[in-house]
Amino acid sequence: MLSDLSRLGDPGVGAQRTIATLATLAACSACAGKPPAAARDVVADVADVAAPPPVPAPSSRFSVPLRYDFGGVVAVAERAVPTTFGSLDSVNAMPGDDRRHFAYQATRGPFTAFANGDTLHLRSTVEYTVHAYYKPIIGPTLSTGCGKGDEKPRLVVDLATPISVSSDWRLVSHVAVARVEPASDSARDHCDVSILHRDITPRVVAAARAGLAHHLAEIDRRIAAVDLRAHAEEWWRLLGRPIKLGDDVWLVLGPERLRIGHVRGHGQILTVPVSLDAHPQIVTGAEPDVESAASLPPLSRKAIANGFHIVMDGLVDYVAASRVVTDAVTGKTLPVAGRTITVQSVTVIPASRGRLMLAVSFTGDARGTLRLVGTPRYDPESREIALPDIDFDLATNSQILQAYAWLRSEELRGLLRQAARWSADPAIERGRDLLHDGLNRRIGNVMTLSAKIDSVAVQGVYVTRDGLVVRGEATGRAGVSVGER
Repeated sequence: MLSDLSRLGDPGVGAQRTIATLATLAACSACAGKPPAAARDVVADVADVAAPPPVPAPSSRFSVPLRYDFGGVVAVAERAVPTTFGSLDSVNAMPGDDRRHFAYQATRGPFTAFANGDTLHLRSTVEYTVHAYYKPIIGPTLSTGCGKGDEKPRLVVDLATPISVSSDWRLVSHVAVARVEPASDSARDHCDVSILHRDITPRVVAAARAGLAHHLAEIDRRIAAVDLRAHAEEWWRLLGRPIKLGDDVWLVLGPERLRIGHVRGHGQILTVPVSLDAHPQIVTGAEPDVESAASLPPLSRKAIANGFHIVMDGLVDYVAASRVVTDAVTGKTLPVAGRTITVQSVTVIPASRGRLMLAVSFTGDARGTLRLVGTPRYDPESREIALPDIDFDLATNSQILQAYAWLRSEELRGLLRQAARWSADPAIERGRDLLHDGLNRRIGNVMTLSAKIDSVAVQGVYVTRDGLVVRGEATGRAGVSVGER
């Protein structure tokens, strides 16, 4: 019904940037006209009104899953853990038997890393050589060993740590030795020394475990030196930039805080579930001079991405609103108290105390302009703006009603009550489209904003000098993915 009522603009003087106004929903070149001369004196008497600032919407939260390739952690472990353990020159006595001795030397292969849930694993294969010695009561010392050829016995070493991020944007780990054991059950991976009459493998396992444990604190210290702050500050600046929705229409996300949940990982990627607390709003005019945060706020805990809430105002301008009512009633002839009048046009103009005035021009047994006033209300069932209490304005109609008292008829009032209805959908839907485009786009070189608008609920209707403001609150879910350049 109201396909051309979607011009957006500042809903009132002084309202720019202080209320979330969705302007310029659709260009309307015919929307800049002035009220007819018969109504201009009324417009001049109306105070310079504006829609009130909206009640602050609940804090919005955007999901920001930060993906971290932990190749850097592998490099840290490589530097912290030696590639060799033990020495064949360091001979150890078997516990409880000073005739049997052994020495071992192990060589560690490169670490590989994988994530499983909230735990990061660093895995390596260790090959080792054992020299065993037996000193009989009589005779020379006997020696033998294992791992002298190309196929040395192997151990699998698995270091594990939960990974999190500290409030100052550093990685936090608590590395522990999760597993040191033979790589297989085959004979190759067990060192069974005949002269010692036992499998020496458990001794090598225990020695390797002790050697690794000695370096765990160093791994934690080096991982703690991995600083994510520089990246996070770049993301923070990008989130603070205004997003252009249209000509002189901007979405400002208003980032306030970042919260972190439980870190999860899969394969080579660690995902840090972060949610962004923000108070996004739509502003009109020149690009907002948004003052970005001086520094990245500390990272908080307990991330709950509960969706976004964005207030937006659509403006139904009076020229287009007048056209809708005029089209519905023009040329209609009404029988009034045995006389007839024919409606020529209706002009919609703002009135005092949040009301609208309908200036009705008519001809017939009487000629002139009648003025009726009513308070606009939004009907959620019909999704229309109506004037359910429309009535004759006695203050401005006194002269014509004194001359033609019969004009104060129920027929005319009923006709206008039915005709003065405007669909709010064009403004709201155009606003939804602009907001959807603004929330689904690339930001800079590393960030992608994505969102789904679940609903737009009309919160109120306000009379301003520039038009009828339809205020809605858009809710939905949104996320920010961060990738590498």
